[in-house]
Amino acid sequence: MRFRTEYLAKGAGEDLLLDPERGAVLIGSCFSDYVGERMRRSLWNACSNPCGVLYNPASIATILHLAIASPDERARAVEAALFEKDGKWLSWLFDSSLAARSQEEAFAQAIGRLENLDNMLLECRTLIITFGTSWIYELAGMEGYIVANCHKVPASAFRRRRMSLTEIQNIWMALLLRLHLRNPKMRVIFTVSPVRHLKDGFEGNSRSKAVLLLACESLCDAMAYIDYFPAFEIITDDLRDYRFYTSDLVHPSAQAVEYVWTKFCERYLSACSRHILSEGEKVLAALNHCPVIRIDSDKIAANQAEARSRYAEFIAAHPGMLHI
Repeated sequence: MRFRTEYLAKGAGEDLLLDPERGAVLIGSCFSDYVGERMRRSLWNACSNPCGVLYNPASIATILHLAIASPDERARAVEAALFEKDGKWLSWLFDSSLAARSQEEAFAQAIGRLENLDNMLLECRTLIITFGTSWIYELAGMEGYIVANCHKVPASAFRRRRMSLTEIQNIWMALLLRLHLRNPKMRVIFTVSPVRHLKDGFEGNSRSKAVLLLACESLCDAMAYIDYFPAFEIITDDLRDYRFYTSDLVHPSAQAVEYVWTKFCERYLSACSRHILSEGEKVLAALNHCPVIRIDSDKIAANQAEARSRYAEFIAAHPGMLHI
């Protein structure tokens, strides 16, 4: 007797297998942070949301475009997006993690983040993009200027609408081609965040996710080096229970993220790569271990020295893994 429908991960083709000894970049909604943190716990050199949390496809695309743009184009866009609110300088391109007391400081922060992302995109072998919502906010009087974050500015300053499937396709097809030309070895994986945006209402959230799912399907069909990982479906159709959410009933729990991670590894990693990550997780756990009960200080020092030695051996064997 079966009591749930389980997602059975099928191994990706040889061209889509990922290498944990090569860097990874995750960008998009807060779900990217969850997965990125889980990757780092296994010593996978993964950077999640270097430009802050971004929810809609347009804002994610804008950040990636600016990261690989010319210095002049990047500087003009960054400068135009800065504004002052309550004594702080913020940017329509970033979330509130970018904030400064002066325009010059905010500009330097923004440029630094984009340059850092540019360098990572040149070196990484895996780019994971997580769409959160297709609802967007355009600055009033500036049609087409989509903000990444409203920064608690009054709603009257924006025009709210939902992106169309064609709009997302047009933005991303050109961007994906540019990214591939710069780094042909990079593999791109799209996901749709299972985090529900209930402020849009049940119907609004469902229709928003539907547009994102169709957009991911069309992009994956168009290019061989792009794949879709069904994190959204795993949470909503496989686990399908509020016990797999945190107390806010919106965000997935740690147990749910761990389950998604297991399915991700089954799809994109060879048995050898999974073994490397398993070893990395054990090595990092030993390094972070703090004894609960007071024991002999010499024994503690010996255990710490052994953990550091084990980490050094692991990095020597796998130099592309996370250096800490």
